[in-house]
Amino acid sequence: MRKIIIIFTILVGIPSMAQNRSMLLQRINEIKNQSDVFLWDQFTHSDADSAKVYVTKRLLATINRGLEENEKLSVEGIMPFASYIYIDRGKMKQCFAYIRKTDFSTIGNTTMPFVPDAFVQRILLTKDFMSVYRLLQSLQSQGDILQFGKLKDVDDYSSFDLILFDMNSQEVITMLSSETPSGKRINLVNGSEDSLDNYPTKMTAVIWYIQK
Repeated sequence: MRKIIIIFTILVGIPSMAQNRSMLLQRINEIKNQSDVFLWDQFTHSDADSAKVYVTKRLLATINRGLEENEKLSVEGIMPFASYIYIDRGKMKQCFAYIRKTDFSTIGNTTMPFVPDAFVQRILLTKDFMSVYRLLQSLQSQGDILQFGKLKDVDDYSSFDLILFDMNSQEVITMLSSETPSGKRINLVNGSEDSLDNYPTKMTAVIWYIQK
């Protein structure tokens, strides 16, 4: 009888664990697309504390990239300003970490370096053309993307943001904003002024999109 009770308890707990994991994943995907999220990343490790340290180091590497040597931060310096979500992955623990813009602005007198927004980061992590295309389809069905398509489908794409791909590797090269009044675009990956003309047409595939 005791064995039966134990087995029953385990079986009842499995759907609950799966539902909880699904809810956490949904929450994480929502956070990735929030405009006030300054930076996010994730890391999986057998030890939860190690996963937290490693994902914080990844955040730190991105932050320190745009800072002078005397401005660089430490893991301990940004950890109190980061939020963490843990998900069980079998015997592994995935740690998702993010920092909101309002939280980052309170870290000392550090000047905020340019970091791609959450949507751009998500596209960059998705990497290849077909995966990005499927992601955009999913986001459109959820209402997060209003429209997207190929350049040949429209006559005027000056008001659209763009995702550029290398036609050989099929991977994302960069992302550009809609045109400014001067006719230039802003590189959404590094924040610099850029133009579609800087990328050879024969080597580049482009998807335009309109965010909600």
